[in-house]
Amino acid sequence: MPEPKPSEQAIPDQLKQIATEQEGGAERVLGQIEVVQHSFEEIQSLTKEVQDLLRNHVEPSEELDKLIDLMEQIGFHADNGGYNIQGAFDLYQYQDVVRQKLEKVGRSLIEVSQYVLSRLSPAEMEMPKMAPAGRDIMEREAQVHDVKKEDADSVVAEFFAKAMAEKAAKEAGKAGKA
Repeated sequence: MPEPKPSEQAIPDQLKQIATEQEGGAERVLGQIEVVQHSFEEIQSLTKEVQDLLRNHVEPSEELDKLIDLMEQIGFHADNGGYNIQGAFDLYQYQDVVRQKLEKVGRSLIEVSQYVLSRLSPAEMEMPKMAPAGRDIMEREAQVHDVKKEDADSVVAEFFAKAMAEKAAKEAGKAGKA
């Protein structure tokens, strides 16, 4: 069966696809960053070893001083590269937070979609138990285009009215305890 075009997919399914692609790309980037970090650490180690050899086994001269200075510059650049790698890890962590937010939005859309579908055809659909984690969007099976019906707006309005009533009841409960 051919993959539906993005414009033909339900929004939760599009979010799932984006989150999956983003997570896979981020894992590949993280792997490459770790390789680069290891290379910088190796350059730093080799530079120090060469400097020690030059200081201890080569007769002092102007050329030796210049060579040692160049080795120090190489070490400095390797240190700078290692520092920038740490910045890349920070960016990766930020990207992971964005992915988690995307999963949360997708999960909310899935819940709204399931509620609407259950209200439109309650005999055909049983509401599944939703796990508390947002990662369930990653394992969710794609579904056909969301059902369209003239009274879908009223079902959505009913959903939000119920949600707002529950929120108001919780707030009133908190106010009553205070």
